[in-house]
Amino acid sequence: MMKYIYTLVMTFAVWNTIVAQEGVRFRDLAFNEALAQAKAEDKLVFMDCYTSWCGPCKVMAEEVFPQKAAGDFFNTRFVCVKYDMEKGEGIGLKKQFAVRAFPTFFIIRPDGTVQHRLAGGSQWERFRERVARGLEETTSYAYLNERYQQGKLARKQYPHYVQALKDAGDRPAVKNV
Repeated sequence: MMKYIYTLVMTFAVWNTIVAQEGVRFRDLAFNEALAQAKAEDKLVFMDCYTSWCGPCKVMAEEVFPQKAAGDFFNTRFVCVKYDMEKGEGIGLKKQFAVRAFPTFFIIRPDGTVQHRLAGGSQWERFRERVARGLEETTSYAYLNERYQQGKLARKQYPHYVQALKDAGDRPAVKNV
C-alpha cells in the first residue's frame, strides 16, 4: 500500500512539474479542424509553417516555443498548429498561403482569413512583440495592407505598415511603400 501511495505521489509531482513548465501547446489537428476549434474556443489560429531541414525552425521549436512564458502567451490566445510544408497537408497549405520562407507563421481568424503574417524566427521577447502587433487590428498586416490598397492609410500608419511588411518578409513591398 505504501509503495502504491509513493508511486501515486511521485507521478502527481512529475505531472505537476511538466504542466507548470508547459510551453506552447501545438495541437495535432487538420487545418479545418483548427479553424473549427478556434471558433468554438473564441480564439485565433496560430500556424507554424516549417520544414525538417530549416535551422531557424529548429531553434524556434527547441528554444522559443518550449518556454513557459511562450506557453502562457500563446495557449490562452490561440489554437496552435504546425505543419511541415513538405509533407501531408502542409504541401497544400504552403501553396494556399504562399509560403516562401521558413519558418513562416500566420495568425488566422476562425473564418480562415489571414490577420497577420510573420517570416523568420527570433528570440522570445522579440517574437512576442511581433506576434502582439498581429493581435491588434490597427497594427495587423491584413488591416494595414487593406487600408493601403484602398488608398486610406493615414500618414501616421505608414511606419506600422512598413513594420508589418518587414515582419511578413515582404521586402519588395517595403521598397515600394
